[in-house]
Parts: sequence; structure tokens; C-alpha cells
Amino acid sequence: MRFLSIWKAVETNVPPTPEMMERMGQLIEEMTKSGELIATEGCLPSALGARVRKAGKKISVTDGPFTE
Repeated sequence: MRFLSIWKAVETNVPPTPEMMERMGQLIEEMTKSGELIATEGCLPSALGARVRKAGKKISVTDGPFTE
């Protein structure tokens, strides 16, 4: 099973503090050593995404996750 972890700032355009980065680094190291963490790549912008829907046997794909 795969999970996505997202850090969301309380204030816009405020990066994580050095302390938060240190804690995240420790968590990543611990989970990598235990074999639980297999990747830490980032996500692409939502504008590059697609929405896939299935209704019965019909599958439709539209550009981006949001309506035009």
C-alpha cells in the first residue's frame, strides 16, 4: 500500500522551519532503514494531471483535475 504525505503551511509562502525539516529527515531515515519507505519523490503540478472516471463500463479521461 502506498501513502502520500503532504506538508501544508498555515501561512501562504512560508517554508518549513529548520526544526521541522530536521524532524522530517529523521522520520525519512528511520522509515527507510526499516524498509517501510521506498520513495520520496515529489508530486507534479495539478495542471499536469488528469481526471479518470468510470461509469459502468465506460471510462473517460479529461485534462487536469479541475473543470474547465
